[in-house]
Order: sequence, then structure tokens, then C-alpha cells
Amino acid sequence: MPPVSKLSFPASVLGIKSVKNSSSESDMALPGSKPDTTYIQSSFKKLRKVASRNVVVTPYNWLDDKRRGDAIGDYWRVHDKLYDLTNFIEKHPGGRDWIDVTRGTDVTEAFESSHILNMNKVESILAKYYVKEATHPRNSPYEFKDDGFYKTLKRRVEPILKKVGTGPTKRLLLTQDLLASLYVFTSCLGAWSGSWLLQILAGIILGMVVVGAHNFLHLKDTWRRFYFDLCPMTSFEFRITHGLSHHLFPNTILDYEVIALQPIFELLPSRPKNLLNRYGSLIYSHFVYSQIMGQDILRRVLAIYSGQAKIRPENFLIFIQLAIFIFLSSSLINGTLCWLIIYSAASYWLAIVGFHDGDEARHDPDFGLCQLDSTLDKADDFHKTELAVLTTFGEHPLHHLFPSVCHSKLPLLKPIFEQVLHEFLENNRYASQLELFIGTHRQYARVTKWSRKRQLGYQFGEY
Repeated sequence: MPPVSKLSFPASVLGIKSVKNSSSESDMALPGSKPDTTYIQSSFKKLRKVASRNVVVTPYNWLDDKRRGDAIGDYWRVHDKLYDLTNFIEKHPGGRDWIDVTRGTDVTEAFESSHILNMNKVESILAKYYVKEATHPRNSPYEFKDDGFYKTLKRRVEPILKKVGTGPTKRLLLTQDLLASLYVFTSCLGAWSGSWLLQILAGIILGMVVVGAHNFLHLKDTWRRFYFDLCPMTSFEFRITHGLSHHLFPNTILDYEVIALQPIFELLPSRPKNLLNRYGSLIYSHFVYSQIMGQDILRRVLAIYSGQAKIRPENFLIFIQLAIFIFLSSSLINGTLCWLIIYSAASYWLAIVGFHDGDEARHDPDFGLCQLDSTLDKADDFHKTELAVLTTFGEHPLHHLFPSVCHSKLPLLKPIFEQVLHEFLENNRYASQLELFIGTHRQYARVTKWSRKRQLGYQFGEY
């Protein structure tokens, strides 16, 4: 479920239709397709998605569907070349997970957006694992032209990042650790006292801890990434659903956070929507937001039961907390209730703190510009503080452009970012938290597909 604070509602993308493989001429639009496979075609002409055979979407069957759509066997694809990175999994500086789980997929977007510094060295290491050229075009609409917006911006910010680094500052580390400590204190006090207000406060603080920990999921592996596992969602799975799906294909048919709660929430304007979908969300969304973390447990249990996933040590952190709350509370029921209240409040914080499939696509789908189509910056001064940036998905356009750069360094890139936008005749878009909330529900209700002219009109305040 895409959090309201991250959602860009005046989005644009693609009309969606189902295409079944056959021997007809239409197959030409589906290179690498397999017989008798049904695909969902985006209005981006070069993007499609395998129609999932699964009733419940999990991170693992999302990856399986992407492997089927990319159709490259057991290799890793970067642009139009195939690589065997098996022997690089344990050597990857960013951590083994990123390489291990992406076997059999096109990782071009992840490769380009995660590596900003010393690209010549990065590409020379990658070349050691080259196997052969790909035999069909990529299943992605995004372009990475050397003279395009994104590559130009990467070159311009590199000198700054070489000077200040891409990792967290000591102050940000201290902030994250203090928030986690405050959560431990308030949650234990809430369990011991039985105060619902303290438990709700603990849940809000946990939500802030989790959003802050999301920053560390994108960075080199560090123990602070496991702050995320204090909630029922897991850092390992969030790297798939958020880092590899939402970040790389935001608000499209490949965005897990858009499709995971269909048909409860229908964000894409080209999807069928009834009156309940369109307007009932104003009421029921608040309950669903509070249960997003809880439903993640059910998806994980299903994935483990079906053999898609294995139990990981960090999965036990939530149950350790449950045991502590029961021990501190006056009864088993009160301890369990404290646990549920805290996670419901944290889930709601995560959910409330844009470009959509179904609209007309860009004719020049530069990766960076498409990221900006799907994100909005916070307009008010409060969300410019480091604490707010860390705990409310702040500096979101820049975070989408450079996910492996710590939030504490993103404000330093803002002047260069604005300058390059001006050179390419583009604009960064701003909205208040209230406008983001209203915009999300407008998106739930919207069934009209927007042209690029309509999108640009909204972007520049004409509608």
C-alpha cells in the first residue's frame, strides 16, 4: 500500500489491457514471450506484466512473475547484456540480498539508481561477469541516455557526494537510535501501565522508527536496517516490495505497493472501480491503514507454508516483543492487546505519512523524469527538518532518484537538482500533507485517463 505522503496523484501512465501470446503478428510487441502466457500490457508500450496466477500477492510470487516477464533464464540483465553474478553475491558491497534475490531478472534500474560514484570502476567489475548479449528488448519503458536528464543529474551530483559521502551522518544515526530507545521505553511503560494512550504513542514512535529504518534498507548492510523488523513487516521483504518494485517502477503495473491491496484500493485509473472502491475508501481506508502491517504477517505465513520463503531470525523480533508485553502486563489478554494497539498505530503512521498506469505515458521516458512524475515534495517548512525528512519519507523526489544516498545528504543535492530541472524545462512539484491525503482519495475515485497535457496542467496549477 503506497503511503499517502509518498503518493503523487496527478500522475500519468498507461492504459492496461490483457494480451495473450499467440502466433499472431501481435507477438512482435511481446519479445521473449512464452506460449500460452497472458500479459497485462501497460500504456508504456515497452512495459508489460505477467498476469499472476496467484490469488494473494506476496513478495516472492511478485519476483517469480517478474522473472517470467523478463525471460532471461538464470542470469542478471543490465541494459542489453546478460551477466552471471553467482560468484559476486557474497562480494557485493551493498549486501548479498540485492544480488541473490534478483537472479533471473532485469536489474538495469536498480544498477543505475544505486551506483552514483565511480561508475567506471563499477562497470569494470560488472564486465568481469559478462556472459552474452540479450536476445530481446528489455521489459521496461525507461531510458538512460547519456545526454538525458537522469544521467546528466548523476554526473552533476557526483562531485558533491565524493566530498560528503553517501552514508549517514553521526547526527542522523543518533536520531535513529534515540527514536528506537524511546519506542522501547514507551512500549514497555504502556504495557506495564495498561494505558492505551501510551500504547498509541509507542505505536506512533514505532512508525517513525520504521520509516527511518527504511533509509537504512537502501544503504550498505548495517544492523540498523533491523530496526525495521521491530514491526510485523520485514526488512528483507521490504527490499523486494519497496526497493525493487515501488522504487524502480513507481505507480505502474509492476509496483507491488499499488497492486498488493487490489481490489480494496484501486489506484490505477484504468482498473474497473465500483462506487465502494471510489468513495468508500474515505471511510474504510483508516481501518485498512491500521492493519497493513498485520496483513503482512498473513502473507508471510502463506509464503512460508507454500515453500516460497524461509523463516529468518529477524522474524522472531515481533514475538519477542509480544512475550515482553505479556510479561509486563497484568494478563495475557492485556499484553496481547497492547501488542495489537502498538502495531495498529505504527501501521497507520506508515500509511498516512504519483504518475499512474492508465494515463498517457511520456514520449521521452527518461528514468529520472518518470520518477518525478510519480513523486511529490513536501511544501511546508516542517518537513524540511532532518527529523521530518527521516520519519515522513521527506525529500521524496531526490530519494527516488538516489535511493542509496542517505536522507541526511539529500538536501545538499537540492541546488544542483533544481538547476538541472531548469535546464531540461522541468519542474519539481510540491504539496502539503493535507493535499497529499486529499489527492490519494481523488486518485481512488478517478476513472478518467489523463493525457500528458492534462497531467502538465495539473502539475503547474492550471487545474
